[in-house]
Amino acid sequence: MIDRTRSFRRTIPLAVAAALTGLTVAACSGAAATPAPATPTAAVSAAAMQVMGKGSFHDVDGKGSGTAELAVLPDGTYAVIFEDFSVASNDHISVVLVSNADVTATGDVDKAKLLDLGPLTAIEGMQEYEIPADMASAVMDGYHTVVIWDTEMAHAVAAAPLS
Repeated sequence: MIDRTRSFRRTIPLAVAAALTGLTVAACSGAAATPAPATPTAAVSAAAMQVMGKGSFHDVDGKGSGTAELAVLPDGTYAVIFEDFSVASNDHISVVLVSNADVTATGDVDKAKLLDLGPLTAIEGMQEYEIPADMASAVMDGYHTVVIWDTEMAHAVAAAPLS
């Protein structure tokens, strides 16, 4: 289970962060900066998150702000990550993906084709929503917008088109 209240970037071990930035662990701790020894490309890329798409939230039938990223995590799983996120309420609210290039009105959404990633965990801050493994390839090919969806009223609160 993913701890959706913590940033992936804050959980990178110091040695991995040093390898990604080209510094030794000693350099990160305040010693003189020296280049890190050559690291196999596969090891570095396996430790890095890859952003596949990013977009900013805009209001639809409510108010929302921040950014959403579709990312491949180091373990190969896919997730939607919110940063600087804010919305008024999380009562009856889910995070969904839709195939639309953007959503400017609730009527734009085909309600039969929502990919529900689960309930909104908080009304603000960084959050992470795992994409089910069996849906990962479909997400890359067919889902283009993250929507904050009111499940009780069946309407879009805010949307972030991914590009």
